[in-house]
Amino acid sequence: MKIKLLSAFVLLPMLFFTSALFSQATTLAAGDIAVIHVRSDSPDRFAFITFVDINEGTGIYFSDCGATASGVFTTPCNEGAQKYTVPAGGLDAGEIIQFDDGTSNPNFATYTDSRIGGSLNLSGNGDQITVFQDATNAAGGTNAGNNANFIFIAHNSSTGFTGNPTDTNQSSLPLGLSDVTMPRTALGLGNSAGVEDENDNVIYSGTYDFSGFATEAEALVAAKNSFTDPANYYTTNTNGTGDTTYNNNLANIPAAIDITTLSNDEFLSNSFAVYPNPSNGNITIRNSGVALQNVTVTDLNGRTLSSNQMNGVTTNVDLSLKLTTGIYLMNLTSNDGASTTKKLIIK
Repeated sequence: MKIKLLSAFVLLPMLFFTSALFSQATTLAAGDIAVIHVRSDSPDRFAFITFVDINEGTGIYFSDCGATASGVFTTPCNEGAQKYTVPAGGLDAGEIIQFDDGTSNPNFATYTDSRIGGSLNLSGNGDQITVFQDATNAAGGTNAGNNANFIFIAHNSSTGFTGNPTDTNQSSLPLGLSDVTMPRTALGLGNSAGVEDENDNVIYSGTYDFSGFATEAEALVAAKNSFTDPANYYTTNTNGTGDTTYNNNLANIPAAIDITTLSNDEFLSNSFAVYPNPSNGNITIRNSGVALQNVTVTDLNGRTLSSNQMNGVTTNVDLSLKLTTGIYLMNLTSNDGASTTKKLIIK
């Protein structure tokens, strides 16, 4: 009995510690989230995607406050903010969350502090959605605006982030963000680099399908590059209700992107193609970027007829095989040891 009680006393603290560990708020880095939709026309709307898993209880702030030339929020900023608290169960990488000022979402709440006052109210003359966390508390605090850890900004009043803002509809580049290096952490989605040469509404119009990669990490890198490329955004100054293209893109926003991965065999099989096939022995191995280490050709009895070291080449390869008419098997091995087999017909 004493042993059982002792075990219980040992296990209970461990369970509480484990529960606290898994519910700890997530500290985000620049680019972990991207804003993929900003609607300045009433009702205000925006949407964001996360490229990382985020634990429940994490606090993320969304404001139309801009940054000064020194990269911090203007003082004071009476533009307002919304705090999003990640709900129970957390968010998985690839999920998309939408905010609609015209509907109720219990995970969003109006936020103010000594620097950020008022309420979120996007201007029809262009504005921005600035994403940040409280650098002192990933769950959020009461002074987040003065302790901002900037994550992302989508700016639809200009294509540039320059100078000191003359009004609240403009923004310089927040500290730690970049509108140049891919994947970007700052998107300028106005009509030009001119001050307040804006677009009322901007929305991602690219693909949401990032399936078929070997790993989820590779799929998310591709997604991050796509969602932070200004060329993949539709922009309009027509009120959203009167713009069919905008409305279609809005309706097409899914709850999450598709990052379904292939098995190693499927991925390698899709990465290589051999042509022409049938051939006279002069063939090309089309390579979609996998580091190819070795190409071995065997007959149907398993005897090796040709072995070619490729030394990690990631481009197409031409081979001249001295084989008689028949059917052969070509084994392609990547640098990580994975392999796939293609049937080769020599005529």
